[in-house]
Amino acid sequence: MKPQSKDLSLIAEKHNVGLHVDCCLGGFVLPFARKLRKNIPKFDFELPGVTSMSCDTHKYGYASKGTSVVLYRSKEFRHFQYFAYPDWTGGLYVTPTVAGSRPGGLSAACWAAMMRLGEQGYLEAVEKIISTTERLCAGVKEIPGLRVIGEPVAMIVAFDSPEFNIYQVSDLMSKKGYGLSPCQNPPCVHICVTLRHADHIEDVLKALRECTATVRDNPGPAPKDGTAPIYGMASSLPGGPVKDLLRAYTDVVLKV
Repeated sequence: MKPQSKDLSLIAEKHNVGLHVDCCLGGFVLPFARKLRKNIPKFDFELPGVTSMSCDTHKYGYASKGTSVVLYRSKEFRHFQYFAYPDWTGGLYVTPTVAGSRPGGLSAACWAAMMRLGEQGYLEAVEKIISTTERLCAGVKEIPGLRVIGEPVAMIVAFDSPEFNIYQVSDLMSKKGYGLSPCQNPPCVHICVTLRHADHIEDVLKALRECTATVRDNPGPAPKDGTAPIYGMASSLPGGPVKDLLRAYTDVVLKV
């Protein structure tokens, strides 16, 4: 059974080690979700073993991309992030992060977005997102051949298939204009629900039913295009060659 946050907190306390919570995606969903639903477990500084958290304001905080925060339980923990160099020839030097110069306009835009929405605005947005997630989860469970992974409680629904190549469903959905995110280990896809899905979730489920039926009714070798063959090959190769392929791909992307 996968350990819960409270279990990890107890382990961290017992061994006197830090526990970081990666809340970049859910940082502006889970705190409000806990006020709206009773099935959201504790995950933050309410757990005594949690020493730091990360949270992306540019995701569900609706700020401009390029802003994110890291939170610490105390100033003492935060001091380990700083770089201080008293012997620099230019004078005393200290910087709070590894990153160098950054535009202050992003922080101003982030502040404006948060003030514009306020707690009530975030609560209303999260209610729509969670309700949509619940409908999506129920709808996927009704589709023959699909299987929801885990017990989604926030905004992500992952599903796979014990019968056919789930990546083929993803490719067909892409052709209909709906992007699913392929995952591996195990092979599956997931949908990260946003406000854009709220008014269109029935359309998404309709397309998913159609694509799944097409794959189930046409068994055979995997197609030669799309993500299905890529992920199928990647899962069958050792990590070394896959890393080389990823590096070569990035070289091409960055080539001027």
